[in-house]
Amino acid sequence: MARITSAALALLLCLTSPSSVSASTTIIDSTGALTRTSIPQSSIGNGVVAVLSSPGTPSYFSSGDSANAVTLSSQGSGSILSSPGATLAGTSSLSKGSGAAAAASVAGSIIVSGITESDLENGLDDTRHGHTLTAIFKQKIQAVSREKVTLIIAVPEGSDESSVLSDVHAIFDTATAELGSEVDFDDLYDVVVENVGSEADAQRVMSMASDAAAQTQVSNNISTTIADVYAQINSVASEASPTSTAAILACDDSFARNHRAARAKLASWKSRTGRSLTIDSFGSAAAQLLKRTMESFDRDTISASGIAGSVASYRLEVRSKLQARCESAVRELFTLQVDILEKSTLKRFNSMLLRKHGKDNEGTEKFYNDNAASVRSAAFTFDQAMEDLEVPSLSLTKSKASQEMSNKLNSALLSFPDSPMARLKDMKQVNKAVSKKKPPTERSVDFGLDLVAMIRPDGFGNLQGYGGYQLGGNNFIVGVHNDADEPGVIAQFGGKRPPFLRVQPKLKVDIEL
Repeated sequence: MARITSAALALLLCLTSPSSVSASTTIIDSTGALTRTSIPQSSIGNGVVAVLSSPGTPSYFSSGDSANAVTLSSQGSGSILSSPGATLAGTSSLSKGSGAAAAASVAGSIIVSGITESDLENGLDDTRHGHTLTAIFKQKIQAVSREKVTLIIAVPEGSDESSVLSDVHAIFDTATAELGSEVDFDDLYDVVVENVGSEADAQRVMSMASDAAAQTQVSNNISTTIADVYAQINSVASEASPTSTAAILACDDSFARNHRAARAKLASWKSRTGRSLTIDSFGSAAAQLLKRTMESFDRDTISASGIAGSVASYRLEVRSKLQARCESAVRELFTLQVDILEKSTLKRFNSMLLRKHGKDNEGTEKFYNDNAASVRSAAFTFDQAMEDLEVPSLSLTKSKASQEMSNKLNSALLSFPDSPMARLKDMKQVNKAVSKKKPPTERSVDFGLDLVAMIRPDGFGNLQGYGGYQLGGNNFIVGVHNDADEPGVIAQFGGKRPPFLRVQPKLKVDIEL
């Protein structure tokens, strides 16, 4: 009676379990050998989810033997294929990602787990996960059937999703280039990046993968398909030339090392610009960094350039990627420093005008003539600072920035009398004057007129001049600046040419009671 009761209790526990998983069936053992186990089609269910783990790294998705062999188990209405991913040290077929690629070939959705924060620091390209994804992508590109599947990248909480997606697409582009294929990534995969930091997150991701797998067609004979794909991958790998393989690995290693060294220097420079500081002798230092990085890569991979076929083209692609990433960072730093210089120059120039504001020559010809020299001085200082930023090899020169700075300084001079800073100082002076006790004076009402006219004919700003006349309390100032065709000026007016003649009248009324 006791034995019957225990059996009934065990049966009840199994039936009430929310998501019981059946015993796993080994398809490829831990040594990389096929077991040739026959799996009934009825046991597969509605869909197959491939869970790819990383040997030696804890995962919420796998445990025990599933981390060292390719196994199949049932869960709910579907099946789970567990497989170890590639490693950077082993020489077996599983350590090269062949088992992961074979498992992914029959899955409707794929979960790549075991990714750590350190893996994401330098990008996935040269990590064990990059090798796993490369094996999966190559098999998918070469497959006869290219049914679109879901690819889920499980990353730690707080990871940069856009950076992970960029790495995944870069790995796929490298695989297509090596195989000479033009297939598009979006035609083969729906990629999703999910943060996994707990068992609950893992269950949520697994549920998502199961739902996606249920929408795909299940292979007629999973064990046979996996065996055929696994054998095909291993045969291609065995036929690869050791020299070609060594050359490709040398390219990958040199790219990772040189990119890491260049990025460390570029990061220190960007940290300085983040504090609104420019980099001393940036132009020459950036040019030397680019030259040193590319020369180092060329020295490391010179043997690969002499191997005809895909190896040489792969080297050129990796070299172009390294060069593009470094040059992009240099261009960004150049733009940031130009913006810093423009802001600091305009700030000093406006401070100088503010100190002079309120004198008797305000709004007169002498005021503009005196400050025209200040405009030239500020533009010269900016031009000298820009010389240290120039990187001629990337067409990063001072010409455009210097011309735009000259236009901004002239505009600042003309608009300064009506600027908020000038008006605030005027208000302070008025309040100070009103607060003083004045002796009684005769009552009077005086009127005065100030006219400031600006003529802007066709040209690119190579001619500038001012003229003025004062009659009693009336002032007349006329300026000429042939900058109507200057792109920077047109941009200030919303894409339209500035008016040929602009007149700014000002009526002054002086009342004494």
